[in-house]
Amino acid sequence: MQFTLIFTTLVHIGVGLATLVDFDSSAELGKQFLSQEFDYVIVGGGTTGLALARRLSADFPNKQVLVLEAGRSGVDDPLVTVPQRSFSFIGTDIDWLYTAYPQVHASNQSINLSSGKVLGGGSAVNGLVWGRPAKEDWDDFERLGSPGWNWENLYGSARKSETLNVPAAPFAQEYGYSVEPASHGHSGPVDTSFPPFVPLQHLKFINASLELGHPLNLDPYAGNNTGAWFTLSSQTPRNTRETSEFAYFDPVLHSENLLVCMHAFVTKLDISSASKGQIKSTGVEVRFPDGSIVSAKVKAHGEVISSAGAIRTPQLLELSGIGNKDILQALNIPVKLDLPGVGENFEDHTLTIMTYKLKPGFLSFDALSYNATLKQEQQELYDRKRLGWLTFAQAVLNFAPAQTVLSQEELEMAEALLQTKPDSISQDAFDLIKQKITDGIPQAEYLLFNAFSGGLVKENMTSYVSLAITHLHPLSRGSIHINTTSIDDHPKIDPNVLESEWDTWFLAKATAYGRRFFETESFKEIFDSEEVFPGLDTQTDEQWQQFIKDTVNLGYHTVGTASLLPRDKNGVVDPNLKVYGTANIRVADNSISPLLVSAHTQTTAYAIAERAADIIKST
Repeated sequence: MQFTLIFTTLVHIGVGLATLVDFDSSAELGKQFLSQEFDYVIVGGGTTGLALARRLSADFPNKQVLVLEAGRSGVDDPLVTVPQRSFSFIGTDIDWLYTAYPQVHASNQSINLSSGKVLGGGSAVNGLVWGRPAKEDWDDFERLGSPGWNWENLYGSARKSETLNVPAAPFAQEYGYSVEPASHGHSGPVDTSFPPFVPLQHLKFINASLELGHPLNLDPYAGNNTGAWFTLSSQTPRNTRETSEFAYFDPVLHSENLLVCMHAFVTKLDISSASKGQIKSTGVEVRFPDGSIVSAKVKAHGEVISSAGAIRTPQLLELSGIGNKDILQALNIPVKLDLPGVGENFEDHTLTIMTYKLKPGFLSFDALSYNATLKQEQQELYDRKRLGWLTFAQAVLNFAPAQTVLSQEELEMAEALLQTKPDSISQDAFDLIKQKITDGIPQAEYLLFNAFSGGLVKENMTSYVSLAITHLHPLSRGSIHINTTSIDDHPKIDPNVLESEWDTWFLAKATAYGRRFFETESFKEIFDSEEVFPGLDTQTDEQWQQFIKDTVNLGYHTVGTASLLPRDKNGVVDPNLKVYGTANIRVADNSISPLLVSAHTQTTAYAIAERAADIIKST
């Protein structure tokens, strides 16, 4: 996409804004645009940032909205657009390449934390899963002290973002797709759909789940997500990935009051004093690819909104002098606002992987790496008709409560373990999670990866499938804090995984339970009896727990580092998403979520954007 001529023409004829500019190729033009003042400056053009920008530009046609994104566009990039290539972004130019500090409770692992550095953010690089949590999860936001942040309101916001595409009859009949239209949106920007291809092993996973007594959930989007179910994908009817760039921004590409800038690296917020002892932001410092820095200014009554994500939002706040004064003073950063909650309450889903070998004659996506003819056939099928293997990212999820995963004896052991609160979690959050466990809210997710995803040795000319086992409500809490004064240095990311004995014990039990799926008649038809990873020599509780410590990973669902909580409970933003102690700084991204939900976090990110827009419109 080349917009330079369009932009230059618009500048010359005096039009206010012109939608999209790449600072890498049009630096001087970008500086011309940033010479004006804006009503809203949004830092981060990710899932939430672009969605919020679209709504604000429509709600306030006479106000100027600026989005500053450090990455590039995902247009025409197969890493982004092709569903089957989800997670292929890891290690590329659209990955922030974060790594956590060695985890003392997890065999000193340095866990990878990949994150999308591209327009669309997480929506451009995730697994396309479109799921909603249990009703209780969103209601807990309000229970923790933020009126209005509950299931009813977020459910409405989530549906506002969505357009459901009902599966075509042949695919619905072949795969058994079921959807309840009343639980979905029908006029939102984000297309959701079922893929037109599902691997046999995923269909067998449904059958294996039923063999083990898990319910088949025909409507997991209305507040009860327990059981096995076909998940919708953030996928268009043309079977390409849907992202916030494609869904929210592309349709308004020529909006006159919205400017989105790529390769625009925000280094900090400019801060000054405001009335009533508060501070305010007068704009942000933007670094161009050539190293020059320009201030993007907000108008006197304008706002700066951080949608930089749960890792970069706390980093940006701290570099701007907003955070724990002890951390700031240690780095000689002038303290503009002492707000100790910044960077605290880090949460992410913890998970591990089991891997099994398919019997000869059955294929997974591994075959694309050793069968050149198959790879070419599938690529041509996708290119010509948007059908075949490359249309598929994910199909079946299974959300299980503790009462399903644990025996009666183990439930009694769980009750004893849950008497001990880890130091890192608040009493309120601890009590809510214990209540969720008692009430049968899902605690474990089982998800198949249609390829080799974990293990030490991968045989040639062999297809594998991996089962990811995820702990949905871990008790351990970590933190993200700066340890230098440079935005170029990644912050110190300490997830503090497995601090809680319960977290290690439950994930070990849930993983051991995962073996049962492969012992069902449904799975025996297609899987070799040999377990590749961890291997059948892993049997005792001690062995399973050591396996967890050695292999635990994160779901790339980071939340909590600018929490929506009362200030005296380590909160960072109030129910209007205003940063405490500021006049015009808000946060709108997954960093505000005070608790992890029993779902992949994409739909919550969109719901936050829609709710944020409604809040700003009404205040």
